[in-house]
Amino acid sequence: MKKYFNFRSITAMTLSLAILMAGTSCDREPVEDRPELPPAESMVMDFSDFNEQPGAKKSAATYENFLHAYLSVFFWNVATTVTFALPVTAYGYALQQDAVYLGDHTWEWSFDFPWGDNQYTATLTGTRLNNEEFTMEMVIAPGSTPEQGVKWFDGVVRYDHTHATWNFFKEGTIKVIEGEWNKDFVTEAGDLAYTYVEEGHEQEGSYIMFEYNPGEVFDAAYTISLAERLTLIEWNTETVEGRVMDQVRFEDSEWHCWDSAEAGFMDKVCE
Repeated sequence: MKKYFNFRSITAMTLSLAILMAGTSCDREPVEDRPELPPAESMVMDFSDFNEQPGAKKSAATYENFLHAYLSVFFWNVATTVTFALPVTAYGYALQQDAVYLGDHTWEWSFDFPWGDNQYTATLTGTRLNNEEFTMEMVIAPGSTPEQGVKWFDGVVRYDHTHATWNFFKEGTIKVIEGEWNKDFVTEAGDLAYTYVEEGHEQEGSYIMFEYNPGEVFDAAYTISLAERLTLIEWNTETVEGRVMDQVRFEDSEWHCWDSAEAGFMDKVCE
């Protein structure tokens, strides 16, 4: 018996198979693994309560305790402002962008932004590591020469945003600061630590940790190791009343207190 082939059917089946194979081989976005950028607080330490030197119209003795706390924070305030200003600005813009899927569990936030009088282009890349973590890397270039981008920071972030580690660079290759952040979203307690790691720098190995514990009388604290001395600072974030301990500076292991911002940060006897 002579068999006849239906070429239209064969052609349709072949085309359908090709489409099916193309669809299954395409690297479709795994939406459930898409990274959500952590908040800026995961990398930016809060120095706002120690931004202004106190007592311009008073003798130094009346606000000595707060002034020492201010000066102890000063190095880190300056160092991070210089190192973080551009990448933190870029990261703020990244938080407003939508990510584009590049394939292979990698996403990209790419955008232009102004900083000062100049325009820049930034590329933030996130890649899934496992079920719990993803990597991040920020590259920034002048808008006029986008091919000359350098890496400003990279890190590893937990998907639940309870932990992150960061590396901050200058000139794209010299690591200056390492950061580590933790957050409890139930209690709102958290901490962020920086370690200065630039090789050969006089402050290499120095560190600062900021801790926030809502509900405590002194709900914020810094632990600062700088130039082979340890300084402990605790204060209330609402009133800025606080205390400082520094055995080298005060030649004792006692707390030295200051009054609230409203009272001018004047020295007071610790209660």
